[in-house]
Amino acid sequence: MTQVYEDFDPTFAAVCSDVTLYSNNKGFFKGFVEQIVSLAEEDGWLSKFEKIVEKDKVAAVLENETIMEALNEVFLRIQPMYRSKDARISHEKRILAQTALKEGDLTKSLALSSQAVLRAPMTGSDEVFDNGVSLALALWLRSEILLRSNKPAAALEDLKLALKERLPARMRADYYWRMGHCYKGTGEPTRAKVSYELAGRLLGNNEQAKLQLSKDIDALDYADKPKQGPNRSDLSVTGGAKQNLPALSKLLKIVEEEEKGRFAVADSEINTGDVLLVDNPYAACLLSDFYGTHCLHCFRRLDCEEIAAVWCPTCSGVAFCSVKCRDKAVSTYHSYECQFLNLFIGSGMSVLSHIALRMVTQTGLETSQQIHAKYLGDVKTVESSVLNDIEGIAKKNKIKSRKERLNRTKKGLKGFGEKNSTNEEIEMKIEDKTSYYEKLEMTAAQIYSLCSHSSQRKGTDYLKRIIMGLFLTQCLKKTDFFRACPMENLQKAENIICELIVRNLQLLQFNAHEIYETVRGQHQFNGSKPIYIAVGIYPTGALFNHECYPAVARYFDQKKIVLRATRPLKPGEVVSENYGPHFLMRNLKERQRMLACRYWFRCECIACKENWPTLKQLNADSPLYLRCPNANCTGKFRWNKNHPNRCSKCSAAINKDVIKKYIEDIERSLSQYREGAKFMDDELPEEAIKTLTDAVDNFYKVARPPHWETHIAQESLRSCFATAGNVYVVKNKQEQE
Repeated sequence: MTQVYEDFDPTFAAVCSDVTLYSNNKGFFKGFVEQIVSLAEEDGWLSKFEKIVEKDKVAAVLENETIMEALNEVFLRIQPMYRSKDARISHEKRILAQTALKEGDLTKSLALSSQAVLRAPMTGSDEVFDNGVSLALALWLRSEILLRSNKPAAALEDLKLALKERLPARMRADYYWRMGHCYKGTGEPTRAKVSYELAGRLLGNNEQAKLQLSKDIDALDYADKPKQGPNRSDLSVTGGAKQNLPALSKLLKIVEEEEKGRFAVADSEINTGDVLLVDNPYAACLLSDFYGTHCLHCFRRLDCEEIAAVWCPTCSGVAFCSVKCRDKAVSTYHSYECQFLNLFIGSGMSVLSHIALRMVTQTGLETSQQIHAKYLGDVKTVESSVLNDIEGIAKKNKIKSRKERLNRTKKGLKGFGEKNSTNEEIEMKIEDKTSYYEKLEMTAAQIYSLCSHSSQRKGTDYLKRIIMGLFLTQCLKKTDFFRACPMENLQKAENIICELIVRNLQLLQFNAHEIYETVRGQHQFNGSKPIYIAVGIYPTGALFNHECYPAVARYFDQKKIVLRATRPLKPGEVVSENYGPHFLMRNLKERQRMLACRYWFRCECIACKENWPTLKQLNADSPLYLRCPNANCTGKFRWNKNHPNRCSKCSAAINKDVIKKYIEDIERSLSQYREGAKFMDDELPEEAIKTLTDAVDNFYKVARPPHWETHIAQESLRSCFATAGNVYVVKNKQEQE
């Protein structure tokens, strides 16, 4: 079978495929893989390997003694490599933080105290320094710095954690006194008074301190109210969610065609600005460059007012925004990955390779084996009601999934009288019985039905992915991942995990999304830019096909991906996303090459078919295209003095009165574009969205792209939508001081 990239640039395609596995300029993995590939080419083995069916490929590599001897020579040297705890370093950082605090440098002291917290060993594990309470003392110091930095909520959390970590009893009076300050800062005067009174009882005969404490109590303002954190209202899709695809709006449906696969199309009228998708990732990994600035689990920034970094019990290389996030990570994936983080970074393996591993570590051995049996085994079973919703494919008898049984149980229980319980309470009880692993297993049906292009892979490419799979499996063997597996089944279990990782590596190449946050300065829009912090795979989000002129803009709310319409759509029209090359930024030749070599398809969107000009080639004087007066026709014509009298597609009449009305409507849209731009200058994103969405909708009623001003408006909408997602404000020096 001929691969599409062979028509463009096979060498570039190979490079694009390689970087989804490992870095070309960092780490040892690239050189290691190339050595193994050279061995595989001897005696023509690699050519034979390419013809082996997919399910036997991993076994074929394992049976090649020459390759396995070279691999095992490296694998035997795999050892945990991570930044461990160190009481001495924690103590030193704490002393430096105290010095910086005395000098009035709150930013520096806060950074150093956080390092002291993260490097501190668990309480009681190293009593040479600080009598085994380095962690409590580091938290105590950081709470003071946070309080002075006007972050009382974060300081309060540190105080509570310090007490749990055996803060010395001699400090209890100061502890409750500071807690009183924190409650005062969070607008809770009653709790502040209680804390102050507890401190007073522990002060003993220190009359001077008691006098100051009395002044603090008298200074409380009982009119204060608790300060509310940032209001992040839960997003919901426009028009309600589909029953079996709750991440997707009812305005859309998923269809399947032989050439295009599965993709989203409009099922009803879609207006500009409609929220079409709010999807959680099946798996997502933070980029290693952001381990110190973002929560490893939820990707939240660690320097906001309400939180301060929480430690991992084993390593010092990552941080969490809360105990809740930390415990979720440690109880699932992080316990298996933690001790190898530095090895992963040093190897140069890609973030996609890390997600391929995460898809296994987050599910555990037992669930991973079940997923393998259902979706990769000899007898595959489709257990998802989601797949029953796809149009354009022959319906098959499908085994009912846990989700379907759950829905039936809900409906059955709703039939009972409501004297003893509400529907919501019943649903909560049922949902509680559906475990974390069961939910992952249900979602896996969607993930493992995504395209992987296995049959189109060259032998070299496939071998490289197996080498990565074997490497990551060896790392898991050094942890407790296989501890529950009987010895007689161990080899089979290892092979299953390797095969699962290899499949993950293939489907991630074409279905992963980069997760970004918007970094901005003092102005909400001027100079703002997206910074990629993580990568995730979204079970429903991955179903949107690419077009170089996309119908949606995406942004991220922590881990969630949100898609909003940037133009109106009629029922049956493709609801397209954009994977990178946009017609505004790249010409046709560049786009086709990038898409063919990176994603292995030839784009046939309207921007490619008509070879639209880039943004640099467009301007306000570029040709204006008006739409056919026939509402059911997709025809368009160029507006000029010699405009046609009839549509070239449907022969509908085009008269001067229609054109005059069209031009008036376009002028109205242009006026609204300018008004929307003014709202953005004034940092009023909601007003800008309302104005610009209305203007784009009106433009499409009478005209068609390409159109310079409309594309600028749509890109402005993209920026406005992103203000509701992950945003980081870079403070200037004056504000930091």
